[in-house]
Amino acid sequence: MAWIWMVAVPGAVLLWAVSLGRILSSPAPYCLPASARFLPPLRGDRRSRHVLLVLAHPDDESMFFTPTILFLKSKGHNVHILCVSLGNADGLGNIRKEELFKACATLNIPAEQVKVLDHQKLQDGFHEKWDHGLLVELTMEQIQLWDIDTQASS
Repeated sequence: MAWIWMVAVPGAVLLWAVSLGRILSSPAPYCLPASARFLPPLRGDRRSRHVLLVLAHPDDESMFFTPTILFLKSKGHNVHILCVSLGNADGLGNIRKEELFKACATLNIPAEQVKVLDHQKLQDGFHEKWDHGLLVELTMEQIQLWDIDTQASS
């Protein structure tokens, strides 16, 4: 029965790697129509928006949001990342933080547009409860600091 796992796990990893390779090598997201109206450029002088992506912990940008980031970048939007924890549940927080910065560099997000918090009340773990008010407060600070666009276009 163990042979099933020995075949299934490498197969799933290979499928994920091939899919990620197709996404990263594509000049524009091939899964979206050319006329997608998601965050169209602003009118007037500004051609792009400042967008903030808030992550719970490092690796979320790679596991869940790479297509979104690539789409936003392909439309000329300026992506900022706020990661609200080190992802230190297993004691690997500093390694995961460094991996986040490397992933963002690969996605052409400058390091100065990436912030990882290590707040005492926002620690990673299955039994940890995060204060929603604190999350709002810290997110709003970054929205103001980075001049994130908060208005929808008409």
